[in-house]
Amino acid sequence: MSVPADRDSIERLLALPRLPLVAAPTPIDDLSRLRAAIGAPCTLLVKRDDAIPFGFGGNKIRKLQVVAAHALESGADVLITCGGVQSNHARATAAVAARMGLGCVLVANGTRPRTPTANALLDRFLGAEVRYVESRAERAPAMERIADELRTHGHRPFVIPLGASTPLGAAAYAIAVGEMLDQIPPPDLIVLATSSGGTLAGIIAGCRLRGLATRVLGISADDPSAAIAAEIRRILAGLETLIGTAAGALTPVRRGG
Repeated sequence: MSVPADRDSIERLLALPRLPLVAAPTPIDDLSRLRAAIGAPCTLLVKRDDAIPFGFGGNKIRKLQVVAAHALESGADVLITCGGVQSNHARATAAVAARMGLGCVLVANGTRPRTPTANALLDRFLGAEVRYVESRAERAPAMERIADELRTHGHRPFVIPLGASTPLGAAAYAIAVGEMLDQIPPPDLIVLATSSGGTLAGIIAGCRLRGLATRVLGISADDPSAAIAAEIRRILAGLETLIGTAAGALTPVRRGG
């Protein structure tokens, strides 16, 4: 059942500063051949954020347009983030830093490649410094150590958590729901891959703020669903504070056991 839209919160959401990195709206394609191939009795559409031209595209660019805008407003001169050796988010952050004239340090879990390829090579071309740690668990502490190190040298670092999955990053996808609704009627179901949870949290928030009955389904790329759900609740609570929405207003209703 749909509920009235929270127009005051939507206005505060849209007032958040954003960098001009996304030429909105990104296209929506009709997957008619896939629908025919699998015999789906419904319309299948895909919103093409992979077609964002800047930084080789992807959902991380959309999130970084809000997160990096905040970093600039806070006076940052270096962006620090983390990911795997071939992280799309790390590459996107390096691209944003290069565009905005900022330094960039990436913390990658894994082995330094003997010959960088793909995103690892692009990170180098984009001027990022890459430091390596052995495990995923070491990434966040390493980012904080690097931030402290940079401060001692007079820099103003800004740490961006994995995937830019913060309330600000989620806000970008809450805004994107409105962009989608300017293109198509409200869908019955939105399906997306999820890992660090920020994109999924933002889409959930965008639907709830607009009073949609749309179901949002995330498919985990790695972590257990319970861990991702807990992270999404944390992000949504922060987003409620960020845009002045009532506590609990954005939290999704749990389904099943």
